Amino acid sequence: MRATTAALGDRIDALSSTEDADTSATLARGVEAVLATHLAVELAVLPAALAALPGADLPALTADWLTLLDGGSLDRPDVIDATELPHGRRHPRIFARYARLGPGEQFTLVNNHDPRPLRREFEAAHPGAFTWEYVESGPERWQIRIGRPADAS
Repeated sequence: MRATTAALGDRIDALSSTEDADTSATLARGVEAVLATHLAVELAVLPAALAALPGADLPALTADWLTLLDGGSLDRPDVIDATELPHGRRHPRIFARYARLGPGEQFTLVNNHDPRPLRREFEAAHPGAFTWEYVESGPERWQIRIGRPADAS
């Protein structure tokens, strides 16, 4: 995928710097061919790789992908109240929100219990690559600030 991305960039750079109509048409066909190859690889490789991630929600990831392809943007809430989510959708939603964080960004998780199992999942999936700070610790409400360290790659 990196190779097709690099090839795509090269062709787009060449296309933007040419003024010859025939050369532009040839380069545009090359861009189209590389995009088709890249999409075929994405469709063949990414779903299986994503399905192996802890808490992966393929229907939600597919919906996100389609939203982006249609020119939309993804939801990036500052607070996720897990008590408002159906039980089986909580962890996938939280992991999806974490995946959208840039270095140094964070969100707050609100829950009605200490989410220790979720933290163990984070430790397994992202060892050393997340922050976890208790803002409120029960007994009826927990707030945890989850983030991506500023120096994370």
